[in-house]
Amino acid sequence: MIDLNWTDVKHAVDNKAIVLFPLGVIEEHGPHLCLGTDIYTAEVICSTVQRELTAKGIASIIAPPFYWGICQSTRGFMGSFGIRMETAQNLVLDILSSLHGFGFTEVYGINAHGDIEQNVLFMTAFKEAHDAIGIDSRYCFRSEVMHFYGIKGDEPFICPIPRQEIAVSDADAKDIHAGDIETAIINRYFGDCVDRALAKTLPAVEIAQEREMEWIIGGRTREMSEMGYAGDPSRYDTVRIDEHIEDVTKRYVDAIIDARRKG
Repeated sequence: MIDLNWTDVKHAVDNKAIVLFPLGVIEEHGPHLCLGTDIYTAEVICSTVQRELTAKGIASIIAPPFYWGICQSTRGFMGSFGIRMETAQNLVLDILSSLHGFGFTEVYGINAHGDIEQNVLFMTAFKEAHDAIGIDSRYCFRSEVMHFYGIKGDEPFICPIPRQEIAVSDADAKDIHAGDIETAIINRYFGDCVDRALAKTLPAVEIAQEREMEWIIGGRTREMSEMGYAGDPSRYDTVRIDEHIEDVTKRYVDAIIDARRKG
C-alpha cells in the first residue's frame, strides 16, 4: 500500500480487496541479523499469501507494516525497542479504524513475532476493532498456542493457523530466535540484511525445552545467550527454505479462505 497512490487504494476498496497487515517489532536478532527481521518476515508471508490469493481470484492489498510491537523476551538487548502495551494497542486500533474509514471490510493480521505480550496486544486490538468499529478484523493466531490464551479458534476476531507438520531443518538446536530458519528467510529475501560470514562462525545455542518459557518471558535471555540468539545460525544454508515458505503460505491461505467461508 505504501508504494501506491490514493486512487490505487480506492480501486482496491472498490474491488473488495482484503487487507493483509504485516505485524512485527524492531528487535535484536543476534550479531548476524538485522533488527527488522520479524517485520521483514511478516512482509514475506504477506507477499506470498497475496500471490496465492490472487491466483485463486481473491483480491488483496498489503497494509503498511506495524513495527512497534512489544519485545518482552529480548528487552535487555540494545536494539529491542520498548513500547508500552497501551501505546501499541491504541496505535493498532487507530490503524484498523483508518482502514475501515477507507472502506476496507476485512483485515488479516500476520505476525512474525511470538512474544506473549505481543499476542495479547494484537488479540485485544483486533477484538476491539471487530466489536467497536465493526470491521471484520482477524488476528492470524498459531493454533498450537491458542489454548494458553483462552482462545478456542472460533472467535470472530481470530483466524487459526494450523501448526507446521513438516520438518524443514536438520539442526540439533531448535530455532527459538535468530537460528537457522530465521537466518535462512532473511538470507533468501533480504540478503543485504544478514552477515553470512559471521553466521557461519556462530556456535549453536541450545535451550532446553523446559527453559524455553524463560526465554519467552524475558529478563534472563542474556544469561541464556550472551549474543542474543537461540538456535544454530551456522546451518542457515541447509534449511529447506522454499519448502518452508510454500508450506507457511498454504497454511495461511487455507486458513483465510476457511475464515471467509465461515463468515
